[in-house]
Amino acid sequence: MRRRLRAVRLAAPFAALALAACGYTFGSGLRERGLRTVALTLVGNETWRQRLEVELSAALARELPVSTDLRLATAAQADATLEVTIAEAKERTLVPGATPVLEGTLAAAVSMRLVGRDGKPLLERVLLDRTEFRDPIGENLTSARAELANDLARKIALALDGRALRAGTGR
Repeated sequence: MRRRLRAVRLAAPFAALALAACGYTFGSGLRERGLRTVALTLVGNETWRQRLEVELSAALARELPVSTDLRLATAAQADATLEVTIAEAKERTLVPGATPVLEGTLAAAVSMRLVGRDGKPLLERVLLDRTEFRDPIGENLTSARAELANDLARKIALALDGRALRAGTGR
C-alpha cells in the first residue's frame, strides 16, 4: 500500500506537467487577453417573435458571471462589449390537437459579436438552438421560450470560452 501511495505522489507532478505541455488550460483564456469585464448591449431582435430578446437578455445577465470569468460592467468601464441579435425564430406545430398545439418546437438563430474597446471584433459566431414542448405534460410555448433563452445564453457563454481567442482567429 505504501508503494502505491509513493508511486502516486511521484507520478502526480509529471501528470500535471504532461497536461500543461499538451496545451490544455483552465478557465476561459479571456484574462490572458486582458478581458475581465464585458458590457452587455440590449439584445436585438430581427424577428416577428416579440419579447424573446428580453428573455435572452435576462438569461445572459444571469449566465455570463456564472459560466465565464467575465464580470458585467457598464460600456464605459468594460474591456469589451457583447452584441447579440436574434436573427431568426420559428415555431412549428408537430402535433395539432383540441388545444392550439399539443406538441411543437421553437427554434432560433442568434448572432453574437464580442467587440474590444478599440472597436475591433474579437469573436463572431452564429449559434442555433431548438426546444420542444408538449402540452400533455405541462409544457407550452411560454416554457419553451424560457428554455430556449436559457440554452442560448449558455451557448453564448460557452462561445466566450476563449479557445478561438487564443487561436487568434476569433471567427
